[in-house]
Amino acid sequence: MKKIIKITVLVFFVSISLKSFAQEMTPPKPVENKVLDAMAGEWTGVSEMMGMKYNDNLKFYWNLNHQFMFLETKAVGKDNPSMTYSGLAIIGVNPDGTAKVWWFDDWGTMEMASGNGTFGDMKFTSNTSNEMYKDTHMFEVNGNELTITWNSTMNVAGKEQKMDGKTVYKRK
Repeated sequence: MKKIIKITVLVFFVSISLKSFAQEMTPPKPVENKVLDAMAGEWTGVSEMMGMKYNDNLKFYWNLNHQFMFLETKAVGKDNPSMTYSGLAIIGVNPDGTAKVWWFDDWGTMEMASGNGTFGDMKFTSNTSNEMYKDTHMFEVNGNELTITWNSTMNVAGKEQKMDGKTVYKRK
């Protein structure tokens, strides 16, 4: 009988401990960020890269319990539709209000980059890098327009190459 009482008491305390642990392990509240909220949605524009014009489609959306903003980008050559580019950025907001950024694209792991970012008045600046390049993107939302200005420094065959651009996107 004493053994049954001990087991019952043990089961009782274990269940209380597990319940308490489970309550502490709830996901965080959704991220609140006015700049990322303003960027959410779909945008179109015409960009230029390496002398070619591209029709761009951007899609920003919250994902994973509203903890990360995902940016899917797809570009198709304006005069040569066989030239395509796809990428995915994942933006997370740290407790101090800065950002953590990851960039993936169809060039694979050699082009994967990570970095950080800061937020201002309807602006987001992202700084990412990898072994080959350093990149800064500045996003500015103004109503139904999203302006992205960027500059990159890339190491090609031991020589540093600089590139930059600016594209104004319209909300779909």
